[in-house]
Amino acid sequence: MSPIEPPPSLAALKARLKQIIVEVCDLQDLSPEEIDDDERLIRGGGKFDLGSLDAIEISAAIDKEYAVRIEDLSAAKAAFRSVSSLALHIATEKGWEFGA
Repeated sequence: MSPIEPPPSLAALKARLKQIIVEVCDLQDLSPEEIDDDERLIRGGGKFDLGSLDAIEISAAIDKEYAVRIEDLSAAKAAFRSVSSLALHIATEKGWEFGA
């Protein structure tokens, strides 16, 4: 039996999610640090305008890295609002709690 790894910090989780988004969506002109935690991800019209195929690819990467599936449409809409909401969804599914 392998030891249980502690959850990452909320900041580390968000940083990793930004990295995943940039890599999976091939956003060559954008660094992870340029993505605001609360910037709209899907059809946001901001720095990038990710679509449903991007969401599927990000979701697959999240499933691979965190073993968290985002299958329900309403849950996906809520989760993909921003990096913050995506981090909250993963934390909730994993049972991770972060201090205030």
